[in-house]
Amino acid sequence: MDDFRKLVEIMARLRAKGGCEWDRAQSHASLRQYLLEEAHEVLDAIARKDPPLLCEELGDLLLQILFHAQIANENGQFDISDVIASISEKMVRRHPHVFSDATADSPEAVSRQWDHIKRNVENRNHDSLVGGVPKKFPSLLRASKISKKAARAGFDWENTEQVLAKVDEEMGELKEAVTGGGMEELEHELGDVLFALVNLGRFLKVNPEVALVSANERFERRFRAMEKIAAKSGVSIEGSDLATLDRLWEQAKKNTS
Repeated sequence: MDDFRKLVEIMARLRAKGGCEWDRAQSHASLRQYLLEEAHEVLDAIARKDPPLLCEELGDLLLQILFHAQIANENGQFDISDVIASISEKMVRRHPHVFSDATADSPEAVSRQWDHIKRNVENRNHDSLVGGVPKKFPSLLRASKISKKAARAGFDWENTEQVLAKVDEEMGELKEAVTGGGMEELEHELGDVLFALVNLGRFLKVNPEVALVSANERFERRFRAMEKIAAKSGVSIEGSDLATLDRLWEQAKKNTS
């Protein structure tokens, strides 16, 4: 706890008169990009399975929270103690199966209970059963949240096979748009395919954002390996035909995970 108080004091000192001019110039709005960057760096550290790096990146993310709390404190709105008290109260309130006599014997039951508490205890009601998902969320995350809300309302498939059929249906419509549709129709149909795949991920219990992050990293790894193979063979990636590139890609796939 002494370490935490020290960090709070450091943040206050940086923002005080005679502190750091960069820190003093920041606002909630100007810090948004850094909050996103630090969150993504935490995710990268988790993906790397690097505990020391994760420890460091979590510290950077914590600093962003303290930064916002310090700004709010200077404006007479709240301080870090209020933030901690708020989340402590919320966690106890939303876990009556742990801190009270309610029961929830599965992750799904906990999720339903959580949603019930938000709507009926905290009065977080929206104009729609799929409302309340921030528009600033990344699109895959927002699609996942919206589809979960719709599913809780009963608007859902019964099994994975039905979702796979929906993916096939949307792919068929996209293929038709490719052969004769305009840009607006292509965008529409591609969006439907992506939304269907998000729902498939939900049924498979695979987070689409995490899956795509892994796919991006895997592609980059394999492409870099392909470049190395090409360089050793005296082949230019940019000057090669498709057959050569396919051969190099297959070699890269064998040599990388």
